[in-house]
Amino acid sequence: MLFKRKTASLAAESGEVLQEAPAPASAPARPAKEKLGWFEKRDRRRRRRKIFEEVLGWILVPALIYLIYLGVQAVGGIPKELIDFANEIIAIAMKGGKG
Repeated sequence: MLFKRKTASLAAESGEVLQEAPAPASAPARPAKEKLGWFEKRDRRRRRRKIFEEVLGWILVPALIYLIYLGVQAVGGIPKELIDFANEIIAIAMKGGKG
């Protein structure tokens, strides 16, 4: 070990004076760690996963919308044919699918 503390006998041989370090105040004992059952473990995993999915959604959805916007701008706008096609699809859906 590089930084090994000298013992009292080694310090006496080398002529150094060692001071006894004051004993640290007794730290409050930590309570025993609770043992979780399978149900609690599953619940915590589920909670962590839901939080992760929410954070991911708040990051990815705006990024996808922005990328779609950039794609539309790169093409030069939405083509008129695509707008007409979307209007026809919406009209068919509103009628109930019967032409």
